[in-house]
This record gives sequence, structure tokens and C-alpha cells, in this order.
Amino acid sequence: MHQLIKIAALVLLSATVAKAATAPAKTQYGEYKVRIFNHCQLVSEHKMTEPQIEVYQRLMQHEQAMHKIEQPIKAIEPQMDKLTDQIQHVSKQAIQETDDSLQINKKYLKQQQALAQQIEQLVAQHRADFDALQQQGDKISAVADEFEQQIKSLTEGVEHDNIQIVTPEKATTPYRCYSSL
Repeated sequence: MHQLIKIAALVLLSATVAKAATAPAKTQYGEYKVRIFNHCQLVSEHKMTEPQIEVYQRLMQHEQAMHKIEQPIKAIEPQMDKLTDQIQHVSKQAIQETDDSLQINKKYLKQQQALAQQIEQLVAQHRADFDALQQQGDKISAVADEFEQQIKSLTEGVEHDNIQIVTPEKATTPYRCYSSL
């Protein structure tokens, strides 16, 4: 009998925990909103539907994936910037132009070509990273178009210059408006 009471209590506790675990997710759905602004003034606010939330969440997942894919490219940015600066500097020295003449220094042109080859090699070494970045960008674009279609009915006929998506994570983040008016 004592064992039966323990099992019943355990089942009841499990059911309570499971119910509590699913309850916040339902209340959080209501925290997804589309806020439409015009000249920093709130024009309208709408609770997002489940299909809108689903597409928005997919969009955010694709953006997170993009951040990971960008890392190898960001790692080579300082080297690319340095080479680009060097090319600009050498290019200015390679071709000197005045009102009366054009002077080309072949020594600097060769340096310019060597620097350009270094950039080409660096890009070639990271071709797969650039391709992955392009592919992920295409995915984001497709899902962004889908999301735009999902909220199109909310913005039709409404003059606006900004749309804010409020999520459970961003619910307490204050809206900042940057208007030139």
C-alpha cells in the first residue's frame, strides 16, 4: 500500500511538472507582437499568430547560423583590410597625374599586382566560407520574404517607417526611435 501511494504521488508530481513546463510556452506566445511605427509614433500593435511566430523563429535561427558562418570571414578581415590599404597606397604612387602629364611607375604597378594576387589567394583559400555565406544569405532572404508575406496584412494601408518585433526575450527592451524629423 505504501508503495502504491508513492507511485501515485510520483505520477501526480510528474503531471504537475509537465503541465508547468508547457504553461509558460503558451503564455509566451502572447508576448510575440508586431509593433508598427510612423515617425516614432506607435501606429498599431498586433499579437502575432502561430504561423507568423513560426516563420519569425526560423528567420532568427537562420540569422544565428549566419553569425557562425561569418566567423572565418571575420577572422581574415584584418588581413584583407591591410592588403586593401596597401593596394590603395601603392596605386597612388604607381600613377602620378598632373595637368600636363601622366607618369606610371612600373615598380609600383608590380607591387600592386603582387598585393592583388595575395588578396585573390586569400579569397580562394576561403572560397568555401564565402560560398556558405552566400547560401545562408539566400536562405535568410527566402525566409524574410515569407515573414514579410505573413505580416503584410498588418501593414497594408498603414503609413509606417518602422516595424518592431517584440518577443519574450525582447519584451523588456525599450524601443529606440531614430527619426530625422
